[in-house]
Amino acid sequence: MMNPILMLDNQIKSASYRVEEGENLQLRCASFDAFKDCEIEVHVQKDGVFDGVFADFCNAKAHIKLTVYLEGEHASASLRVASLAKGNDNKKFEVSIIHNVGQTEGLVECYGICEGESRLVFTGVSHIAKGSSGSLTRQSAKIIVFDPKCLGRCSPILKIDENDVRASHAAVVGKLNDDHLFYLQSRGIDLGEARKLITQGYLMPIATYFGDEIKAKIQEAITERL
Repeated sequence: MMNPILMLDNQIKSASYRVEEGENLQLRCASFDAFKDCEIEVHVQKDGVFDGVFADFCNAKAHIKLTVYLEGEHASASLRVASLAKGNDNKKFEVSIIHNVGQTEGLVECYGICEGESRLVFTGVSHIAKGSSGSLTRQSAKIIVFDPKCLGRCSPILKIDENDVRASHAAVVGKLNDDHLFYLQSRGIDLGEARKLITQGYLMPIATYFGDEIKAKIQEAITERL
C-alpha cells in the first residue's frame, strides 16, 4: 500500500499517479498556505483501489482539478474534499471520476464552509463511458453559507453513456441553521464561538484521515481562520 502526503503550495502545479493492478493508493493532500492552480490525476488499473482526501484550510484564489481514471475492471476510487473559504478567497474544486471500463466504482464527497465575501465552487463529472456496464458512481456536495455576501455553488454532473449502471448525485447549498445558533447562544456561547463550533463539527471529520500532526494543524487552522 502506498500512502503519500502532498502538502500543496505555490511550488506544486501538477501531480500524476498510477495505481497498478491490485495495488492500493491512499493519497492525502493538505493545504494551509496560499497556493495557485493545481491539477492532480490518478490512473487506476484492474482491481486497484484509490482513496484520496483533500483538506483545504488556506487563503487562496485557485482552481484545483482532481481527476481519477478507472481503467481496469473492478477498479475503485473515492475522493473526499473539505474546504473553508473566508474573506476574499475564490476557490473552485473540479473533482471527477471517469469510468472507462465496466464493473468499476466511484465515490465523490465534498463539504465546505463559505464566509465573508468568499466564493467556493464544487463541480466535476462522474462519467460512465460506453462499454462500462455494471459500474457504480455517486457524487455529493454540500456547502454551508455563513454570510450574505459570500457565494457557494455545487454543480455535480453525471454523464452516463451505458445501460445497466447505478448513478446518483446530490447538491446542497444553504445558510447556517438558525436553530443551531439559537441553541448554542441560549447556553451562553457567543455568536463567534458558536460559528466556530459548528464549523469544527462540519469540517473536522476530514482530519480522521490524517496523522496527529496534520490533525493538529487542521484544528489550528479552523481556530485561526474563524
